[in-house]
Amino acid sequence: MRRREPQECLAAEFILLLLIREINGEHMKNDYTNALAELHKWIEHTDQNLGAGFPFLHTEIEVQRVSQQVYFIVSCISDEYPFYAVELPKILQNLFCGNPVNGFNLNKLAFAELFIIIKQLISEPLNTQFWTNIHPRISTISKSLYCDGHFDSAAEKAVKELETRLRELFQQLKPGAVIPAKIGEIIGALLGGDNGLFNFCDTSTVSGKDYRRGVKLLFDGIFAAYRNPASHANLSYTKREAIEQITFASQLMYILDKPQLQQL
Repeated sequence: MRRREPQECLAAEFILLLLIREINGEHMKNDYTNALAELHKWIEHTDQNLGAGFPFLHTEIEVQRVSQQVYFIVSCISDEYPFYAVELPKILQNLFCGNPVNGFNLNKLAFAELFIIIKQLISEPLNTQFWTNIHPRISTISKSLYCDGHFDSAAEKAVKELETRLRELFQQLKPGAVIPAKIGEIIGALLGGDNGLFNFCDTSTVSGKDYRRGVKLLFDGIFAAYRNPASHANLSYTKREAIEQITFASQLMYILDKPQLQQL
């Protein structure tokens, strides 16, 4: 019977890891960054030896450790970096050649590919490209939480910041008035009917009236669905759910930035 290579054994472990991660619904960010750091350390050490022209063999334990780190990293980046998640196992299959008795040699071409990808992941462990389109106020309050893996806090803070902006806008458009305690009353005062305080669109047409009514429903919805439940319990968010909520809050925040139109 053919003896399975270390990489093949760990491939089976990788499948099990994906199943466990799916069940738990956790990103395991600390373990991910630790695995990245350990693999990067090994890459830097190996690169120095190659640069100095020191030929050496790698042990089975070393091959297993590197393989385990690569597969774990792949399990954590399948959503963020799908291309890397596909390519890294292919690179790993070609990274070492040899056997446990005589040692393993390093494939320099595969190592160079691994070097480039891990360098990129070290510099940006999470793909944060979507933040370039998020409203600056929400980005300021939520981005660092998101990047630290606190997806629930990042999502909740985004909605709370939207509420703060609504209260500010009410005070700006109706100075001296008592700000209602309930956010629904503020939304009604700002966006309700044709006499709402915030005139952000032309309501002289049917489509304009429909748009205004739809926007009010969106504001009502985000607080009914996210803000109110969060005030009564600690909600748990996946990364995808956090992105969706943050993007939704950002969309509404940009609406509040629209200029006030003069009533005819």
